[in-house]
Amino acid sequence: MKTLAAIAVAAAILGTSLPAAADGVLTANYGGQITETADGWRIEFAVRDGGIRAWVRDHGDKPVTAAGKATLLVNGKKQDVPLKADGVMLTGDTSVTPADKVATILSLSVNGKAVSARFSQDAVVTPPLSARAGAGKAAFEQVCAACHGTALRGSDAAPPLLHAFYQLGSGHGDDVILAAATSGAKSHMWKFGDMPKPEGLKPGQEKDVLAYIRAMQAANGFAGTAVKPADQGAMPMDHSGHMKH
Repeated sequence: MKTLAAIAVAAAILGTSLPAAADGVLTANYGGQITETADGWRIEFAVRDGGIRAWVRDHGDKPVTAAGKATLLVNGKKQDVPLKADGVMLTGDTSVTPADKVATILSLSVNGKAVSARFSQDAVVTPPLSARAGAGKAAFEQVCAACHGTALRGSDAAPPLLHAFYQLGSGHGDDVILAAATSGAKSHMWKFGDMPKPEGLKPGQEKDVLAYIRAMQAANGFAGTAVKPADQGAMPMDHSGHMKH
């Protein structure tokens, strides 16, 4: 019976698609996935090394107190994880990494009402790398991964780079990433604060890091589209994800 129950849970997690974001304008504050429930609660979810995070906000984007648990399917294995309040977020400690394939059901109590939300992410793919991208991987892991994560899916300190905000054609081109890698960046909308100037990159290594980021993006569904210089002036700019913290 336990096996049948586990199969039923797996089917429930994997067989339900993510709810659509309201009007397509929801923005995650902490680099996670976000959805809006039928009751108007905005729920953000993120996987970190060794744990998960969740944030609940009302329709006006104000934090809301919540409690509950998460049921995870991590690389095919079921986990039930209690969530505890930590400031404006809920946290759960479990054996998981941002690189894992994870499907999640959040079962929450918000203002005394039961709320459920589903999220999923694929395992991170690392493609064959060119010599430049391989050198960039080594530099990234030495200098950048502490904040942006070894899987490029962010951390509690910085946003994910495997994100539509940073793919080619997003309005945040190579020049933006290179500038951030050499000089840091001002915060726009992520709730991480300003990005300080990275310490440890040698002159020219920022181009290696860029090659690695682009290779990883392309392998994980964020290839985007190249924009011709003549078209850039007319392209709408979405500054909601500009290498911000």
